[in-house]
Amino acid sequence: MTAPTVAALSARLAENEVVLIDGATGTELERRGVAMIEGAWCGAGTLSNPAELQAVHESHIAAGAQLITANTYASSRHILQQGGFDEADFVAANRNAIEVALAARAASGNDGVVIAGSISTTEQGGEPPAPEVEAQNYRDQAKLLADAGAELLMIEMMRDVSRTLLCIDAALTVGLPVWVGMACVLDEQGVPVMCISGEPLADAVVALGDRPIDVLSIMHTEVEDIDACLDVIEQHWDGPIGVYAQTGVWAPPHWKFIDVITPDEYTAACKGWVERGVRVIGGCCGIGPEHIHDLHQSLPVGSAQPSNASS
Repeated sequence: MTAPTVAALSARLAENEVVLIDGATGTELERRGVAMIEGAWCGAGTLSNPAELQAVHESHIAAGAQLITANTYASSRHILQQGGFDEADFVAANRNAIEVALAARAASGNDGVVIAGSISTTEQGGEPPAPEVEAQNYRDQAKLLADAGAELLMIEMMRDVSRTLLCIDAALTVGLPVWVGMACVLDEQGVPVMCISGEPLADAVVALGDRPIDVLSIMHTEVEDIDACLDVIEQHWDGPIGVYAQTGVWAPPHWKFIDVITPDEYTAACKGWVERGVRVIGGCCGIGPEHIHDLHQSLPVGSAQPSNASS
């Protein structure tokens, strides 16, 4: 059954409306003083600082976000293990992250906001487990998120083709809508490639095949590289397209807020992406509530509204 919030959001996308999602969760936690963990980055922030995490979500909702992403990007079993956490922590980090996001929505009084869980193939400096173990870890994480009340799954920072498909297929097992985010750079010839493997973005998009993916996004990618990536997406994908770019510098396990794009500058870039057909807009690392607020004031987006429709 599709959650009423997601049904309403999907209807808006079908009507070619612009949907505004949140900015970064992990880097916003760090900016607020939450400790980042070597090997597990922000994954345990849910356990150490749930009140601050709820405040992050509430600030994005207040800024105008119509979807908030739970703090589970770095909460897969193997990532938490390499940060020194155990199985009970894996369960609690994922379950509690959804509960905190739901609490933020309730506190905001805006019951139309969509609650998304995040799953990523991020390595955080370690080596991924064997493919069959990794796939099971993602299946278990997806089930935890769905059982806790996630309404949608964001498959984020996909950086190579084989593990992208492994992660997506695991997420699809729980029956929630799935959005996919590709992280890219431009190679020496200016061709968009996956940011770790160097495989062409075009190959990754084609490899998705007929998987039931609701939105395909370019995320955690430099603002100046987005248009070249969109050129590729538009050639090989006919569904809704999203963008949530990054700004700043990654110095594991910390995000450095260096040369961060201003809200005005980011809004100007987003307006250009919307003009070319992008319908989901938000921010990744370094993009905060102030950016989302400016986007909400400047882009043709409305308020999140629930729907009684379900399927």
